[in-house]
Amino acid sequence: MAFLDKYKAVEVERVAGHDALERAKHKLINAINGQIENVKNPGQLNGRGKPIRDWSFRDDAGNLYTQIRFGTRPIEFLTGKSFAIATPEDLIPFYTDFIQAVESGEFDDIVDNARKIGGRGHGRRHGGKPGEHKRRGGRHGNRGQP
Repeated sequence: MAFLDKYKAVEVERVAGHDALERAKHKLINAINGQIENVKNPGQLNGRGKPIRDWSFRDDAGNLYTQIRFGTRPIEFLTGKSFAIATPEDLIPFYTDFIQAVESGEFDDIVDNARKIGGRGHGRRHGGKPGEHKRRGGRHGNRGQP
């Protein structure tokens, strides 16, 4: 039996998914919701079964701060990376307000910049400049070539 006799090819319009910014906002909102759950019940596990890392911390003077992270990196805002929080009970309203701001598009530029940092396909190999390719010693070594 021939392949095309067994299977029929059809013309179908594929629906495009969300654009990159919408995916990044969704990822950020899910991470913030994880922080809210972790504040309510410390020791929550992520989808991989590992503890959710707390974004809040105290300095040497005992002041409470939190960061908004995209992946493992804190997002850089115009005034810095950390937000001063009065008490641990203020974390949930802070995170909730931040989610509303992200959904309204207030931080679209900041989220878009954060998603581009450290992404794949940025044209660099092994820490070099864009377009620069380093030869690594392979099976036959570098043989004196850069």
